[in-house]
Amino acid sequence: MSYVAINFSSRQSEELQVAGAKLNFVSDLALASRDLQLAATRYVYLGHESARAYVVKDIDRWLKEISKCRDRNCLNQAPLDDIEIHLQAFLDAFTLAATSRNEIASSLISDFADVRAAAPPHSNATTDNIGNDPLARQINSINDHISTIEATLLAYFASSDPQKISDAEAHLTELKSHLASMSNIMGTIQSPTNTRFSIARVENTLFTNIQRIRSYAYLVNVIVPSEARELEYLASSAATEVRGEIAALQTSLQRNRRNFYVWEFSVTVLILLLSVPVFLWTLSSVTSPLKNLAAIFRRLAAGSEESVVDAAVTKDEIGDLFNAAEAFRRENIRERELLADYRELSRTLEAKVTQRTRELEAKNEELDHLASVDKLTDTFNRRALDKALLAELERADRYQRPLSILLMDIDLFKQVNDEYGHLTGDKVLVTLSQTIRENLRASDILGRWGGEEFLVICPETDLEQARNVAEKVRQAIEGTDFELGKTITISIGLSVLIEGTSAESLVAEADKALYQAKSQGRNRVCTTPIAASSGTEKSP
Repeated sequence: MSYVAINFSSRQSEELQVAGAKLNFVSDLALASRDLQLAATRYVYLGHESARAYVVKDIDRWLKEISKCRDRNCLNQAPLDDIEIHLQAFLDAFTLAATSRNEIASSLISDFADVRAAAPPHSNATTDNIGNDPLARQINSINDHISTIEATLLAYFASSDPQKISDAEAHLTELKSHLASMSNIMGTIQSPTNTRFSIARVENTLFTNIQRIRSYAYLVNVIVPSEARELEYLASSAATEVRGEIAALQTSLQRNRRNFYVWEFSVTVLILLLSVPVFLWTLSSVTSPLKNLAAIFRRLAAGSEESVVDAAVTKDEIGDLFNAAEAFRRENIRERELLADYRELSRTLEAKVTQRTRELEAKNEELDHLASVDKLTDTFNRRALDKALLAELERADRYQRPLSILLMDIDLFKQVNDEYGHLTGDKVLVTLSQTIRENLRASDILGRWGGEEFLVICPETDLEQARNVAEKVRQAIEGTDFELGKTITISIGLSVLIEGTSAESLVAEADKALYQAKSQGRNRVCTTPIAASSGTEKSP
């Protein structure tokens, strides 16, 4: 019976090892599902081909691992089938998204190229001549509206921002109004080659592409992430089930060991009772081995690993007891080693999970940084500036604190690009952004608004303080050597928050002030009449 108990314990130890392998498999799959979702997001929003290749290769690897697991019966068939189905569904959805990404962009550009080809031809008149030619202005305005609608749809495709749909529809409404005002002259500009142009065609092209992009956005924002989350849930559920299996095996193993102790003790007592007559006859030859055996069991119970084989002095039942004690000692040592291996395996798995979690958090932080920082100037991009402006506007409204913004534009920057090239223009943008940052306060928020425009958000800043900050920046730029042999200057428009002002109105006021600064000769700081009502405008 002792050997039956030992064999049963050995079988349970092997089952523990198998369960540990199962736990390792499903835990790795749960972590892999997060990595797959992250890689899919990188490809969809950033276009990284390496991320697409990683998704395809890793899913292929896991499909093979699942096939091997099924052959080994390492998990129940039902969860394996569910995991395989959702893994394949994730791959299918991602493959469709990758294909649609290029097809939608190509179709959108092609559709609007056809619309533009059917529209009245763009006038080649100069700016001065267009001012004297109302027909040329009207025709060019039609083409400008079409280009604006196309650009808005491309922005919606890139960001999935539903506001872009409203913007595109607003531009379409403007185009309708514009064409209605031209109804009396459309016959003049309509010819057999462009009779295909109509507002209905523009509208159909717009809404056809909106529907395509909406389908694509649903695919990449709902279907792909949901499949990844379902994968992670299935793997985590399987891991929970395996952990329960391991706990049950450990409990059974401990119970079996206790029963073995009880059984061995019972056998020893029985032998002693049955050996009383023999003890009386062979007291001197039996007492010593039994005392020795009792001492051995006490040492084994205390955890001793001392060999028992050499202690056996007879080949009868007492000798068998010594041999059983030796077998128990070896099995006890083996069980301790297995438990130590399991503890080490648990620590390794926990460390691996912790490491992968940190890596995932680092990757998320990197994506957040890429999504909010302008790559060239290392300042906030337009998206991050919009978010920061809304937050500061809400805080200023809540606590009734002042808030100002500065909208800056490089004077005659197009001449720099035309004369020195775009690489030099990029260096000018980098140097200018560094100079602006060095002359701002710690609380000011700087970002690239677009092209050669920069926006500075000045919390806790009234009109006079904002004008001082703007003047300091303007003078610093004027005094900076850009290594071009000429002076680079900027014009600055300043606006101040008043009660009931929205973020869009605040920026619009700053833009009006910037236009005023340009109109008055550039290289100056201007405010709108609303902002200037609390002080006197200053300029160089």
